[in-house]
Amino acid sequence: MFSKKIFNSVAIILSFISLSFNSVAQISDNFILLYESYSKLNQIEEIIQNSDKKIMRKYGVNESYVSEREINLEATKHFIGYQIKKFNDQRLIELKFSKDSIEEFFLENSIPFLSFQGKAKIFIGANDSFFSKSNLFIYESEVFQNELTDSRLLSSLNQNITIDYEFLEDYPVSSYEQEELLESIESSEKGDWLVMLIDRFDLNKWSIKFPKTSTIYLEDDIEFQNYLLDQILGEVLRVSDAISKNSYLVTFDSSLSLDEITELIETLSVSTDILHFRVKRISGEEIEIEYETYLDKVKATEFFKKLGGITI
Repeated sequence: MFSKKIFNSVAIILSFISLSFNSVAQISDNFILLYESYSKLNQIEEIIQNSDKKIMRKYGVNESYVSEREINLEATKHFIGYQIKKFNDQRLIELKFSKDSIEEFFLENSIPFLSFQGKAKIFIGANDSFFSKSNLFIYESEVFQNELTDSRLLSSLNQNITIDYEFLEDYPVSSYEQEELLESIESSEKGDWLVMLIDRFDLNKWSIKFPKTSTIYLEDDIEFQNYLLDQILGEVLRVSDAISKNSYLVTFDSSLSLDEITELIETLSVSTDILHFRVKRISGEEIEIEYETYLDKVKATEFFKKLGGITI
């Protein structure tokens, strides 16, 4: 009798959540949010059309996997609207895309997607080969500081990657000095890291160099956020083509309250790590849930331990 009561309660919860997630209620769980610099407001249509990569990066989708199969997400089909948001006095454009339709697109096209978080340290050196040897005027310039702020904010909001900056005291001018710097950092840093070097290329342009990947860009001003974000993502994000869909079982103690069961099912419903799930069995002692995921066994175990799973 007790098991039947729990089963009926779970069925009601599942039915309610199914209705809720198929509604058009304007709740944040229905949106994927991307952010752009406020200065790009006059390019809003172009930004929306070119959001495919950023959406896929937010989901940890392997871009090679998609491009090789000539699959187009077409971000404009999933676009809902935009508004201006402030973060610590920094204005950004907030773009809203439908979470449900994007994930449905991924599933229909058998595209593996994962949620991920990362962290990277950026070692920054600045120099002006044509004028003053001091780098202070570069570090203290408004353009440079805005680029740093925007890069950190956009990396966190769009890519789920936290970045920290460390400024180099001595600028490595020669290729030999740059190699020595890379070797020194490699031996001391345990996590993900990059080196970004900014120098005046000529009287009209600046060079933005990433010696770890042997990449250099030329700009009229010290504007580097787009280049830096691409480099960070390449360093942190590693998604294998060998990702496969897995089916596992997890059990929970049947003593969970209805509120706890509701919270559990809601979490599974909105998680990008869980593709499908169903309550397979309910007894007087446990609730057994079967689910599909692109996570491997170790990561799936970690995921459900945090949710209170007792047998995984």
